[in-house]
This record gives sequence, C-alpha cells and structure tokens, in this order.
Amino acid sequence: MCGRFTLHTPESRIREAFNLDQTAALGLKPRYNIAPSQQVPIVRDTDTGREMVTAQWGLVPHWSKEPKTKYSTINARIETVAEKPVYRSPFKHRRCLIPADGFYEWKVVNGHKFPHYIRMQDGDVFALAGLWDRWEGEAESLESCSIIVMPANDVMKSLHERMPAIITPAHYDLWLDSKITEKTEIMGCLNSAPSSQLVTYPISPWVNSPKHDDARCIEPAGPESD
Repeated sequence: MCGRFTLHTPESRIREAFNLDQTAALGLKPRYNIAPSQQVPIVRDTDTGREMVTAQWGLVPHWSKEPKTKYSTINARIETVAEKPVYRSPFKHRRCLIPADGFYEWKVVNGHKFPHYIRMQDGDVFALAGLWDRWEGEAESLESCSIIVMPANDVMKSLHERMPAIITPAHYDLWLDSKITEKTEIMGCLNSAPSSQLVTYPISPWVNSPKHDDARCIEPAGPESD
C-alpha cells in the first residue's frame, strides 16, 4: 500500500519536471508527511494542456450520495482498478499524476514495525499513478484522488509486498490522455521505475505521527534491531 509520502521539492522544479505553466503557482510548501484525507497536488490533462490542482487524498466517486465513502479509497489495487465501480470510470477517463519525491513503508521485524523512506537515487521528484474524480452536491463540490498500488519490485519486497505504481516520464502523455480507454494500453504505463533507481533506508519513529511534518521525518536512523 501507500499511506504516506513526501513532496518537498520546490514548486518551480515540480512544474519543470511535469511541463507545467510556471506562472500558475499553487504556493506549495514543503511536505514531509502527507497523509490520507489531506489535500495533495495532482497533475491532469485539460483541453488547454496540463494543469496542477489540489485534491483530497481518498477518492469519492461522482455517483456517491455524499462526499465520503464507507471504506478506504486512498489506494486502488492494480489487479481490480479497471473493474471496481469506484475506480472504473476514473481509470478510463480521469487519470492523473501525483508528484512525490519519496514515500514511506513500515517493515515488520519480530512483531515490531520499523519505518523506511523510499526515494529515487537522484532525490528528484517523480510521478505516482493516480486517479481523480469530482463529486458535486447541491451546494458543494469535491475533487479527490487515489494512488494505484501494485506488487512490490525487487527493492520493495524486503519491506512490503506492495508499492505505489510509478509512471515514468516517457509514459506521462499516454497516461493522462483521456481519449485512450483501452485497458491493455493503459496498463502498459503501470510499470514501476526499475529497482535500480530506488533507494530505501530506515528512519526514526518520528514519522509515525501525521502531526510531524518536517525534515526530521526523512533523516536516516540506525538499522532495525532483531
């Protein structure tokens, strides 16, 4: 799964990496412990080009009777994302990129959980595979999103059986193109970055609390004890 991630890269660099208009800044601040239900930036396609907006992490489908769900929708499993009613339409028509520069996972050792931080070797921003939807009520509306998760690659297997799907820059255009609805073609984008591009290291339990949102979250800690 993917339950926490970071985005502390300067917004100007994020906009450069995703080929976005530099003049339409959102005023993003460095985030070191992004958690479910919070607002997160997403990149999506429009008739006039790509845009970056914020959306609630935890997808609420457009057909929901209320702006919430009875179950967690922060992650959509790759095996069922094209068929499950909550994700089926967004998977076809409302795919997005979710900028991140790292994410967290907890490794279980002798019944204890030890947090780890995962990022690219160069530390640069990258794209998590996302879906978005818009719920509209009589007097309010809500845009929300979900991160697609898939079986872990070689680096992640030592920490957890699953990981967020990562979209490589070569696939950004195809992933965002709402006119492409063929499942096989869309799924072809969902190849995580090669294991060699990812690095992981243990961090302190400081990250366990979503209230802690500073650089201390990603500081390396000693190896987990037996």
